[in-house]
Amino acid sequence: LPFQQSVQARGFSLRPEASLPGADAYELIWKPLETALAGRTRIYLSPDGVLNQLPLGIIPAPDGKLLMERYDLRLLSSTKDILRSAPPRAATTALLVGDPVFDLSEEQQRAATQKLAFPRQQAPVLMAALPPHAPSSNLVSRDQGNGSTLPRLPGTGAEVNAIAELMQERQWQTSVYINELALKRVVEQASSPRVVHLATHGFFLPDQQIKTERMGLGDRQPSGLEDPMLRSGLYFAGADRTLAGKPPAEGLDNGVLTAMEAGSLNLRGTELVVLSACNTGQGDVKNGEGVFGLRRALQEAGAQAVLMSLWSVPDQETQDLMKRFY
Repeated sequence: LPFQQSVQARGFSLRPEASLPGADAYELIWKPLETALAGRTRIYLSPDGVLNQLPLGIIPAPDGKLLMERYDLRLLSSTKDILRSAPPRAATTALLVGDPVFDLSEEQQRAATQKLAFPRQQAPVLMAALPPHAPSSNLVSRDQGNGSTLPRLPGTGAEVNAIAELMQERQWQTSVYINELALKRVVEQASSPRVVHLATHGFFLPDQQIKTERMGLGDRQPSGLEDPMLRSGLYFAGADRTLAGKPPAEGLDNGVLTAMEAGSLNLRGTELVVLSACNTGQGDVKNGEGVFGLRRALQEAGAQAVLMSLWSVPDQETQDLMKRFY
């Protein structure tokens, strides 16, 4: 619980008093498994419930080493993922998106779309049951239309350019989209790049608070509750119009990629998706079903590994971290 509270309260400053998993977590979670794991170094884990929100790799063992230093930990949505056949190895291609112009006007977005020569925007495909009143042309949570605006992230543009330069030095083919070209459709049109790097704002909306007692439902919830896969995602160019409650213009995307939509991306053969954004690792926890959010969606889309954040991250420090990582 202290760690969960720290995750929820953590902002741009990493307070030294923030509670991280310690020896008590090791004794409770990992020590009972050690007899069965003796001699094994690669461990496949399918955590349930609140364990989905605990970065197990940073739990310290009695010798001071972190679990990620002692084991090759592989997190799965389900143990059946082990049985999946290995996808074909993708070419050395990378898709890098950063520093979207969130307040992009319709005219500017239309010009950017034409510049990229995208085919005409098709109606989205529904991948999950929505309430009858939900508009199929705007698959975002109704809590998104809150009138807020998103601040630009200039460091993310420099971040993706620096990563692209590193990759090009090693003969990778890179596709870089920044500013007005950092569109949601760029990601939707991707076809199994080996690496996807998305540097933008992420969001996780807490579960809806429904006062069921007023509706005479007791503990039962009304069928109109949103799919939790609509309540986490990423923002791209033009997202401010969606946050202002405006419907997407004809032929243009809405700038908001929800987890529901991310599950339909073509990422089979993609080895790594990096979400260089805030709160992307959070999601709606359902016991016995894992986490409904971006991680599950990207894995269902075919990504073999996903790098995410549990809390808010500062722009400049994230840029430095990502360069070191690559």
